[in-house]
Parts: sequence; structure tokens; C-alpha cells
Amino acid sequence: MTTPKDVPGPESFAMGEFASEEPIADSRKGNVAVFCGHMFNAGSEAEGALAQRIRDQLESHDIAVGYGPLACGADIVIAEALLERGAELNVVLPFAEADFIAESVICGGEDWLPRYQACREAAASVYFATPSDYVGDDNQFAYNTLYAMGLAVLRSQNRECDAIQFAVVSDTFSSFSATGIAGTKADMRLWQDLGRETVSIAAGPVPRDLKFSHREKISGGTRREIRSIIFADYKGFSRIGERTLPDFMNIIMGRIAKVLHDFGDHVEFRNTWGDAVYAVIDEPRIAAEIALKLQEELANVPPGLIPEGAVAGMRTGVHYGPIWVGTDRITGNRLWYGGEVNRTARIEPVTPVGGVYCTESFAAALLMDDCNECRFTSVGRVILPKNYGEVELFRLDRG
Repeated sequence: MTTPKDVPGPESFAMGEFASEEPIADSRKGNVAVFCGHMFNAGSEAEGALAQRIRDQLESHDIAVGYGPLACGADIVIAEALLERGAELNVVLPFAEADFIAESVICGGEDWLPRYQACREAAASVYFATPSDYVGDDNQFAYNTLYAMGLAVLRSQNRECDAIQFAVVSDTFSSFSATGIAGTKADMRLWQDLGRETVSIAAGPVPRDLKFSHREKISGGTRREIRSIIFADYKGFSRIGERTLPDFMNIIMGRIAKVLHDFGDHVEFRNTWGDAVYAVIDEPRIAAEIALKLQEELANVPPGLIPEGAVAGMRTGVHYGPIWVGTDRITGNRLWYGGEVNRTARIEPVTPVGGVYCTESFAAALLMDDCNECRFTSVGRVILPKNYGEVELFRLDRG
């Protein structure tokens, strides 16, 4: 595997890491682009004509900001065109950078590597949908697409401008991955299903002799799914007396159980230990509703469940990402687990009592879910416990 010498490992990054310490300014007018397209080999005479078509479309649609990955082929050519016109480039990568380079950059030839490095170094920001390794899962690419789209929509709302998808496509290329959940046409369909505009740019006769690595499939009935994750705990629980614990279980945990029960099959998994609650939810808008409903149900806690001199109440963290789902070898029950589950558990301790904090990826997913029932406000970048990095968090409230 060839990688640039100065590329940090995934532990050096958090989601939404900015390349500059200064906040991105929106002084320049213009629209926001989210881009995608087919990978292809470097060195083709057809690439020059494609680059010109891309430049023309960026100019025609007055693009000032762009979001997307840096795979070989269309992604890098679009990124170069954005930088050439003085637009702001924001790179969004699906997993650990060394793995991304191996899987999606040099598969089109080593000549793409210096171009990748140049775009990355010139980018205003570099986001990682997840800092974890590539595990041969198309959900990782689908999740990255959703994340990049949400970031673009969020930015366009802040700028009060349009968010437009730019897609480099060719009828001679495969449009979908083997699973059908990733690939340029899947990205286009997702964007257009939201009623948003796609600018389709013909790839032309660029070569596609790509050399992919082949990773072994995970066995044992384990698979990956993209889901919303909720972690909550009751601050002050450790100070509740032994005689009060039955009341806590009946009242506090009883109210939580009722909320989860009311949402039926949307709650795909739930678990608890002591005062902690862990749930996996199928849709972002449902997860937001559950998180807010839990806090509303616990807004009025009986005085006997508030230890003297203590602050008592629920703290709730919400995230969205790819999770392993398989069988718990100890209990025999279904189990949802993985790095994104662990990350969510680190959000809850930094959340104020009575509040709901969510990640930037969850906020992006809410936008893509066209959720209008709630709003989120940035609380800034927060250092998570246990060396889980620094992330942008949002406070989730009713709309």
C-alpha cells in the first residue's frame, strides 16, 4: 500500500476536523455544491475536455463552496476545478485516510496520489464520516455520501443559497455498487428523491482499468447497517439510596420504557444497565423525537428521586452511523455494536442534565430526512472522554 508520508492516522482526526484554526468565512457570494462521480485512470486525453465541462458548469451555477470525497477520477478533477476558480473545498472522507487512499485513490494509478495530496492540503476543511478502518462495507460509502450532502445543505442554509449536486457520469460505467446502496447513480437518486437539483456532466471516454483490493467478507451472520444511536443516563443515580431504588426503577425507568414502547418497531434494539439506556433507532427523525420525548417525560422528577444537594436528571447523546449487527455470544440475543456505538456513549457525559446533544453527522442525517419538527444549535467543538477526540456537537430542541 502506498500512502503519503505526512498523512496522519485516524486517531489524529475527529469528525469535522478543520484544516485551519480560523472559522470558515462566508464573505463570498455563490452557491454550494456536493459532488460525486465515477473513478477512472489518470493520463487520459479525454480528461482535459471533462475538466473544461466541469469548469463551465461550476461557473454557470456560480459555485463558491464544494463538499465531497477525493477518489481518483471525477472527485479529484472536480476538486481541482473548485480550487482553480477560488472556491472553498471541503473534503469528506468515509473512513481512515490510509485505507481511503488504498481503496479509492491509487486504484486508478499512482499518478493520482500527488493530486490527492495537493487537493487535501488546499482544502478549507477535512471531515471524516468515521475515523474507523475500511471493512469492505458499502454502507461506509453510503454513509459518507449522506454526511457530505447534509453538510452541504446545512452550509447552504447558513449562506441562504442553493445546494446543487454535481455528478460526473457515463453510461458505459457501472452505476451502482454490488449492493446497490453506493455509487454515483445511487448518490444521484438519493439527492433527487429530496427534490433537489443534480447537474449531470458527461464523463466522456476516460479509461477505467481500476485495480481494487479484495477484502474478505465478514462471516458468522454479522452485517453492517446505518442507524441512529441513543445513549442516556441519569445523573445523580449513584447517590440514590437503597430504599429509593425500587421507586427509581418503577418511575424513571418505567417512563423511559413507555416512550420506547410507544415507538414500536422503530426501536430495533434496546438495553439498560443501572441507570443507563442504549437504543438503536431506524430513522433519524424518529430518534430525534424519542430523545426529546424522553426528556419531556422526565422533566418533572419526584423530589424523592433527587438526592440532597445533587443535580438529577437525564443526559442524552444521539449519533448516526454504520453499526455491526450480529449475535451476542453470551446471551444469544441480537447485538448492535461497533466504534460508532462507543462514540455515542462518550457524548452523553458531556451533555448537560435535561439536554440532548447530537453529532454533526446526526444533524446532517436529520436534514436529509427532511425533518422539520426539531432544530439543532451548535454548541461548538467538544472534547469527548476516553480519548475519543474532539467533535462538533449540537443541542437538539423542538422546532
